[in-house]
Amino acid sequence: MSKRGLIAGIACASTALVAYFAWQFSFFEYETAIYTTTADRLFTSDHLAKLVPLLLIGLMSAIGIVLCVAVRGWLTRRDPAHAPFAAQRASRSARRIRGRRVSGFMVARWACMVGFFVLMVFGGVILGARFANISIPVLSCPANMSQLTETSCYYLAHLDELATLPWTGIAAFVVSTLGFVLVFGRTLCGFLCPMGLAQDLMHTIRQATRVEGVAMTEDMYQALVPLKWTMLLLMIGLSFAGGNFCNFCPAIALTPAAAGLSVSLYASGFIMVFVLIASFFKRRFFCTICPLGFLMGMANKVQLFRITKDCTACTECGACYEACPMGIRQIYTERACANVTDVNCIMCGECVRCCPEDGALALTFAGKRLYTSKRARVVRGYQRSAHE
Repeated sequence: MSKRGLIAGIACASTALVAYFAWQFSFFEYETAIYTTTADRLFTSDHLAKLVPLLLIGLMSAIGIVLCVAVRGWLTRRDPAHAPFAAQRASRSARRIRGRRVSGFMVARWACMVGFFVLMVFGGVILGARFANISIPVLSCPANMSQLTETSCYYLAHLDELATLPWTGIAAFVVSTLGFVLVFGRTLCGFLCPMGLAQDLMHTIRQATRVEGVAMTEDMYQALVPLKWTMLLLMIGLSFAGGNFCNFCPAIALTPAAAGLSVSLYASGFIMVFVLIASFFKRRFFCTICPLGFLMGMANKVQLFRITKDCTACTECGACYEACPMGIRQIYTERACANVTDVNCIMCGECVRCCPEDGALALTFAGKRLYTSKRARVVRGYQRSAHE
């Protein structure tokens, strides 16, 4: 067995062990769990008090990030040969960030993420309605009963409970979940998922503070594949083994706490801290191992949203691969097929935005182009960077 395989095996076994005993690792416990809230309680002192777990996670994440940056700086200072290169690379990264022009597509994507986060946290309370028969497959914690719709996550992680529902309930769950997957695929990850919003915010903070991120290699992405499969198997089968994936999943530490619900956090709280720290240095880290995202990605080749490529216009510059937060190499290496939508693609549009060739890449819906690569967009960004 190779060294990489041994490390991956140990990581997967450790993940499974922690997931099974997640209820033993208490992060923040309430004596009485409350899974609903009301409009009159929003933004009251009682509601703000329920944000304590979220504030603790934010504080611990900030401390962890500062420590990581300090340790990396210390290691860099100890290696004189590496220090100039690291400083130069960080400087280049900062200039590229300042020079980027915000496109209308990216504004729309952020608006969708923020708007959907509000709906997933307060939608049921604000609108006074809840669509309990519609299950949207995004990683928004189903413990939050104040959101507008149900999420598929709970029953996928508790298949034994799904089997106890009447056939009409099972049919509604299957039809609504498959319907959203077949139409949107992992577009839901890039536009709607609250966990995706949290990770993108961490990436934005890193850019604003001009801290150099971690450049992932192909080997590093491959090393995460066994961990991704382990997460998927845990999500689907842990309930049958006597465990509860919800005590392990970091999503329970986000939307329920933001809604002011007293949901106790176990290993999930510690894992959310790790996810936020990792997402600060590597954009969309959790998306690379997210089990629900992987299930949705299986429909990416047949869904209506797709990333298409004009291989004749591609100049093999590699900008798309460098910009992709999921590290999808196919979009760069493909030389024949027009549909380059990979199982890991979250439709964030970063590859399209950074492509310097007119029409080489495009995000399409049912064959209609919604967002197309343009040389002028990239040139304007570099010109703006040069003036600064």
